[in-house]
Amino acid sequence: MNGREIEPPQRCSYLQCRCQLMAQLKHTSFDTDCTHFQKLALTLGASRARAIDPKRVVTDERVQLKCRYPPCRHYGRNLMCPPFTPSASQFRRYLTKYRSAILVQVEERIPEKIKRTLSDNQSRYANLIKDASFQTEYNRWHLKAWTNLHRIVSEIEREAFRRNYYLSLGLGAEHCALCQTCVVEGPCKNPLRARPSMEAVGIDVYRTIRNAGLTLQWNRLDAITLNGLVLIG
Repeated sequence: MNGREIEPPQRCSYLQCRCQLMAQLKHTSFDTDCTHFQKLALTLGASRARAIDPKRVVTDERVQLKCRYPPCRHYGRNLMCPPFTPSASQFRRYLTKYRSAILVQVEERIPEKIKRTLSDNQSRYANLIKDASFQTEYNRWHLKAWTNLHRIVSEIEREAFRRNYYLSLGLGAEHCALCQTCVVEGPCKNPLRARPSMEAVGIDVYRTIRNAGLTLQWNRLDAITLNGLVLIG
């Protein structure tokens, strides 16, 4: 007609159906992988794991401001902490590049001896900070909890890499504790293992947890909950 060749309708329909099917299979495969990552977290010892849309991960410049005021003892003294980490506004842009995220919670019971000391000093936390003996005992226990979360986050990131999500990134909690002392004047001594925390890149952990349908209770004296995040992409 008018010298133009008309493509058979059945071919157009076939190509459309095939493209739709491939897209659907790809989407289904991704959802299956995210479910696998959540189950893996629980198998590795996480208390809870939940997939969340990166758009629901909240960043706020005030989070990093709290690293400075009142001054955290790790600010400027740890390569995985501000000011060495991306700003909240920078990280907000990075989040748009990821397809999903796995939020991981690790709950650890506080030992009875530490719990009794905390209960007796609820209104005098400033004294506990100055108590070298208590700090040594607390830090020894707390390091085990931190290491547990770090191990789980790292393994999920590693598994995501194996499944070809090679730009995936794991974020832990608090400050990096791989080294007893971080030498900020030189390169990181554990570049393959070190990861910043969620708060170190400006993530509002409390609001993000709520967006994922989980909870976080403040000032518990029986347990602590550490939170990590693995961005999948």
